[in-house]
Amino acid sequence: MDFQLMMKRYGPTVHLTPTGELDLETRTALDEVQARLEGVAAVACDMRHLTFMDVTGLDGLTAFARRLGARGIAFFAYNWQPQPRHLMDLVDRLYPPAGRERNHPTHLLRRSLQDSAAAARVMGAALVQQDASRRTSISPRRR
Repeated sequence: MDFQLMMKRYGPTVHLTPTGELDLETRTALDEVQARLEGVAAVACDMRHLTFMDVTGLDGLTAFARRLGARGIAFFAYNWQPQPRHLMDLVDRLYPPAGRERNHPTHLLRRSLQDSAAAARVMGAALVQQDASRRTSISPRRR
């Protein structure tokens, strides 16, 4: 089955609906979407039509969620189908959190809307503070 990724924007929120199979050949669609997310605060991903995902697709989706989080954009996915959900369960069982890591590998894909929004607010505040400290360190001295 072919892969399609429908994108609709509602103000600062983008709704994504992937359809078909997410694998090595189709995961680049996520990179294309990321480039078009300027000014977005949240990405909601409805997974009801994603019928299959392999490990490379899972890796691509997890990396996509991680990159959005680094930009202060909340990400959450919902309506998972059995096969992709089973793959995430399997990966989490095979690679449990170790050491100081408290999260399973797929935790970014399982967060609720509330968890995602809170994480984005924290990241956004950190980015603002970082930007403010940069401005302070490069501003000219007054005499």
